Amino acid sequence: MPVLMLVVGVVQFGLLFGANVTLTNAAREAAHSGTIYLYDRSHTKAWNDAARCGAMVTAAKDAFGLLDAAAPHFTTTLTAGACATPVGEGQTNGDFKVSYCSHVTNPTDPCPKPADATTTCTLDNRMECLVRVELVYHSDIIVPLIGGLLSSDANGRFAMRSVATMVIQ
Repeated sequence: MPVLMLVVGVVQFGLLFGANVTLTNAAREAAHSGTIYLYDRSHTKAWNDAARCGAMVTAAKDAFGLLDAAAPHFTTTLTAGACATPVGEGQTNGDFKVSYCSHVTNPTDPCPKPADATTTCTLDNRMECLVRVELVYHSDIIVPLIGGLLSSDANGRFAMRSVATMVIQ
């Protein structure tokens, strides 16, 4: 029995590790999609940010591979391929968050940093600013004992986060 529990625990951690690798790749793909978005000068900055967000969400979901890109594991809402119109320097769309800043001093600093106005991305087209994408994926825990060791949400799922930051070209 102890050997069986050990094997099942190794399988569970392997599933979580594989999901984390896939989520990291999806965050990178989403950030990359945001860096190559073609700004449409016939529309406003907010419209372009919503369309760029939609392209990033689509790229992230396309990179999910075997992960479930639907609720309750990953939740986002797109209307006509775009996110809702953002307010400010970023937006949160369910389990997808995007923000823009001119620079960060430390990789763990917020983008933009609330106490530092110089980190705000001031350009309408966001050229040469940073785009930061954060994805949250709610992975099922199939081994009850492992679920007790990990923090889980109300539905008993383990929330994994992945962040990618890139420069908009």
